[in-house]
Amino acid sequence: MSEARAAAAPLIRVIPRLAPPELHKAVWEACTQKRWYFGNQSVTADAGIPFWKMDLDGDAAVGRLWTHAKQACEKAAGRALRVVRQYANGHTYGLGGRPHSDDDREGTFTLLYYPMPLWKPDWEGETLFYDARLEVIAGVKPAPNRAVFFDSRIPHSGRAPSRSCGALRITLAFKLESA
Repeated sequence: MSEARAAAAPLIRVIPRLAPPELHKAVWEACTQKRWYFGNQSVTADAGIPFWKMDLDGDAAVGRLWTHAKQACEKAAGRALRVVRQYANGHTYGLGGRPHSDDDREGTFTLLYYPMPLWKPDWEGETLFYDARLEVIAGVKPAPNRAVFFDSRIPHSGRAPSRSCGALRITLAFKLESA
């Protein structure tokens, strides 16, 4: 995909229910383990707001989720893909992310999964996507078992949950590249 094509027709695909119930539950259990650490940042050049992170490379349930999602992602990308890394991000009230791109190289993609079993609409926490001028071009509300697959060059940000949300806004990120 050329940069002109990425700007004209950005690849952003929402998958309403990514996993079957038993896999969704297993991935949620992996994301609730006590391996979280605080201090991760999306933006390194201009210190971003730190947030929670859990590395999930090698986790069996998370690996099964990628196996389940792989065919749909490869079809959307138009090419074979491989996982570079996989991890969970966590945000609480006040810890919204700043616009950033996951990778500036052509042929890189992100699968972002919302593993929570419950998410109320008034909890907010949307993932916003931006054009080159940082104007919002799309937004995805968190919902249990929802995913969004996108070109990693597209600027995006994870919005903080609202004050009424007492939960951790968790997203599971698969960073992908052409195989």
